[in-house]
Amino acid sequence: MEKFSNREDLIAALTEDLTPVKRVKPMEGGVLIGFATLVAAIVSIAAFEWWDGLLTGEASGYFLITHGLLLVLGVASTAALVSGALPRVGARANAPLWGAIMLGILPAGAIISLLSGHGNHAHEGLNDPVAFMCTTASLSAAALVLVAAVLWLRRGAPVSLERSGWLAGLAAGSLGTLAYGITCPLDTFSHVGLWHVAPVAIAAAFGRIVVPPLIRW
Repeated sequence: MEKFSNREDLIAALTEDLTPVKRVKPMEGGVLIGFATLVAAIVSIAAFEWWDGLLTGEASGYFLITHGLLLVLGVASTAALVSGALPRVGARANAPLWGAIMLGILPAGAIISLLSGHGNHAHEGLNDPVAFMCTTASLSAAALVLVAAVLWLRRGAPVSLERSGWLAGLAAGSLGTLAYGITCPLDTFSHVGLWHVAPVAIAAAFGRIVVPPLIRW
């Protein structure tokens, strides 16, 4: 190892190859993910058309509650994700966990409703003919949000790659489903409780597996 006669020479040698970089600001991550969600919503509306029942009062309480919880989970996961991209010491926010637990009550209730015989309509059953379209369309919208999340995480230096993967999947799944959900006219409890929540779980699992290798540093 090369010897240095004084501290100034040592510091100069250590910093010789360093180049300044732009500071990473958490707000930029939130804006990026929010913009991706907006783009996903615009694409969904262009493909499936806006459901005017949201403005005319036709949307059921189940529909509003489900998508309200998706919004809460999406915002909480995004905030935790953006913060987690910047290394720091201290307690981690557990809002995404509680948001996911609250959202998880919906499919449990929908299944109980179906088993009890209250889901009488064809599209309310587990063989819902629109289920596949809602799930795939939501996941397609989620993919746009996930790309934005990964781009943001690669700009930062997340310490817990696994946690970042979960958060990226949760944020993408909830916001992507919300972006598509505003075009879906099916507002029964069984439908939204199952098929507007399933994409969140799928996206979260996908994010946990796929995202960590992409953001490792």
